[in-house]
Amino acid sequence: MPELGKTFSQARVARGLTLEDCERDTRISKRYLDALEREDWKIFPAPVYSRAFLRTYAQYLGLNPNELMRMFHAQAEEPPEFKPLPEVKSPQPTGSMNWLLAGGVLVFLAVAGIFLYLSSRGGGATATVQAQPTATIAVEAQGGGPAPALGKSPGTVTAGVVPNLKDVNVDEAISALGKAGLSYLIVETDAVTGAPNTVASQDPPPGTKPSGNKAVTLVVPRGR
Repeated sequence: MPELGKTFSQARVARGLTLEDCERDTRISKRYLDALEREDWKIFPAPVYSRAFLRTYAQYLGLNPNELMRMFHAQAEEPPEFKPLPEVKSPQPTGSMNWLLAGGVLVFLAVAGIFLYLSSRGGGATATVQAQPTATIAVEAQGGGPAPALGKSPGTVTAGVVPNLKDVNVDEAISALGKAGLSYLIVETDAVTGAPNTVASQDPPPGTKPSGNKAVTLVVPRGR
């Protein structure tokens, strides 16, 4: 079992909890909790869900979510394995290339004959053959796009009160909701514009107290 998943599994077992217990308390499907412990990231519908569930599960088990997020990003940033490109063989010369070469030789011989003919005349005239300049195409390198927006800070967090999370990075927003003791729902969609992984809108509005067990809905633009 990888190091990150092993940390989750050992913390859960040490507290005498089953995946069913964790599913009931965190409201995260047992399927996703098991995927976190096995580090099977392909199960999650989008990267934002794996980060959100990872942070919530870490807080529930009493682990340091920031340290586990660093482990998660370190594994995600491992250099990919590049396979060598297949060997490309040069094509065999064709008949058209042979005719082109023969035509070039004939042109050269004709120019040389004219030069010798003019040189042998009494006028001493000289024919000069000037080579044509070769056109050069410069390819401009494409630069990288603008750096992604980091988002603003959620500010002061009060227990039970919805903080102002608009334009806040989704990881910071999840952390703020965890400190406020509020559950949340993340909706990633193409229907809104804004920086990827940044909250575009929220419901209920900041400063309110959700009634009952109502979750705070965060709408996030889908990453490109």
